[in-house]
Amino acid sequence: MKSPAAKPNPATTAPTLPTLASALLQPRMAGLDFLRAVAVLLVLLDHSGLGAIGPVQVFDGGLGVEVFFVLSGFLITWLLLGETAARGRIDLAAFYWRRATRLMPAMGVYLLVGALLILVQGKPLPWKPIAASVLYVMNYYQALTGAESHYLSHCWSLAVEEQFYLLWPVLLIVLQRSGWSLQRSLTVLILSLWTLKVGLVLGLGVSDDYLYRALETRSDQLFMGCLLAVVLKSGPRGHALFDTLARHRWVLGGVVAAMLASTTLLHGTVASKYLLGYAAEPLLIALLLPLVLIEAHRGGWLARGLNAPVMVLIGQVSYGVYLYHPFIIHPIRNAVTRATGSAPLGVGLSLVVVVAVAWASFRWIEEPLRSRLTRQTRTLRPSHVAPTMPEGVGVA
Repeated sequence: MKSPAAKPNPATTAPTLPTLASALLQPRMAGLDFLRAVAVLLVLLDHSGLGAIGPVQVFDGGLGVEVFFVLSGFLITWLLLGETAARGRIDLAAFYWRRATRLMPAMGVYLLVGALLILVQGKPLPWKPIAASVLYVMNYYQALTGAESHYLSHCWSLAVEEQFYLLWPVLLIVLQRSGWSLQRSLTVLILSLWTLKVGLVLGLGVSDDYLYRALETRSDQLFMGCLLAVVLKSGPRGHALFDTLARHRWVLGGVVAAMLASTTLLHGTVASKYLLGYAAEPLLIALLLPLVLIEAHRGGWLARGLNAPVMVLIGQVSYGVYLYHPFIIHPIRNAVTRATGSAPLGVGLSLVVVVAVAWASFRWIEEPLRSRLTRQTRTLRPSHVAPTMPEGVGVA
């Protein structure tokens, strides 16, 4: 006589939702390339004139820059804290070398090609912007002289990130050696920068050109990413809120809607943009990032979208997409629009071309040079182990 089959226990058969901890343990965090892709596409669509429909502002492409800043602060801090845990210290020389080998090859190509195109057209070279770009001070050059339009105008954001990367690892080492709480120190630092902006906007009436580009007025967005990394490195207590929110998928949509609403409603004046919008949006992005990590690791239709190969590709080459787009977006868009009468078709084709160019640069210029330089460094310093997860490149 057969014994009756045991009834399944719902508690053990119900699907288990992935936790943030499991998502963070992956060699490459799924979802981050999707965020990079969305960020760079927001910038490009805005630069293509599609940020508004008639008089209605649909989105602000500057939100893409904010996403890059928060994401860069998070990734760099995550890697630096991981290096400290694994090796007991941060190797500053190796860190700066990795940054140089990541950014310099493509920037060198861009500067050279741009200069050649200008010379072919018989125009004078913009030597001051070129020098400012090479020295990564384009943000202050534009902030103090006005945001004139040329092929290096967009390099202000790269300058902000490189200045931050120069200072933050040193400050992190100081904080670690002092024994101060990183979470509290970063919170105080962010609040101090917000207070500084109140003085600059309401007290001194500093220009929009300066507020938009200066390190001291944008670094709070990078520090927000740093704070997120510190919180997530703290373990289960730092994960609990995000695991709870991730159980309700509407929260993810609500955060995205709040971000878009902020850029539409709070960017009307200089004061509301820099004191309200640029405070709320980094917070929302920091909330969004762990939710995307969990969703991308969960499976299902949303995870398939977050891991879509085309978005992963765009995210991986987002530095080149952002860097090269001034040469490509407008000429192709204008040519296709004149030929077909369809502006959306022109924008679409220009995006395809700029991604293809960025991929070619990544595949045949950036990666070979970086691999060669990395091999040379490992030969000279065999104890150095490069991180497996790509460092934050932000808008870079």
